[in-house]
Amino acid sequence: MRAAIVLCTCLLSACSVKPEQSAQKRVHSFYSTYLMSLTRSDNAYSPSELREYVSADTLKRLGDIESIPEQDLIGSDYFAYAQDYDPSWVSALTVGDGKPFMGGEILPVWIGKEYGGKLALQVFVRRESGLWKIYRVRDVTDNYEHPIFNAGAIARAKSAAESGL
Repeated sequence: MRAAIVLCTCLLSACSVKPEQSAQKRVHSFYSTYLMSLTRSDNAYSPSELREYVSADTLKRLGDIESIPEQDLIGSDYFAYAQDYDPSWVSALTVGDGKPFMGGEILPVWIGKEYGGKLALQVFVRRESGLWKIYRVRDVTDNYEHPIFNAGAIARAKSAAESGL
């Protein structure tokens, strides 16, 4: 009888556990839908979808920067480092294995670009509310990163906007 109770308890607890999605699968899922949204004329990716895949802090920083008039901190899309995107390039999306980094992971991501080339990105993820979420993206190909974590650059952009420069 005790064995039956223990067995039932184990079976019930196994049923209630949600399968965990790896950081690699989450990043691939995000980029496969996000890149397709860039190919549409409205370039719209819903805010609820962004909240599903992107850290709340990163979304807040991007929103704060976008609210600065005439800012030049982000001259291209933050997640793709591109100003436009062709649908034929989406098939080149590749997400490599993650490496541990400060409680999260860094994943190599390659996205297609013109002439059959690939743009190499580093995508930093960490757990937020139990899910892997993107909090930082670096362009490895051009060794560049949008300065969304640079308080000095953001303060200078705000000051320039306020003074009309």
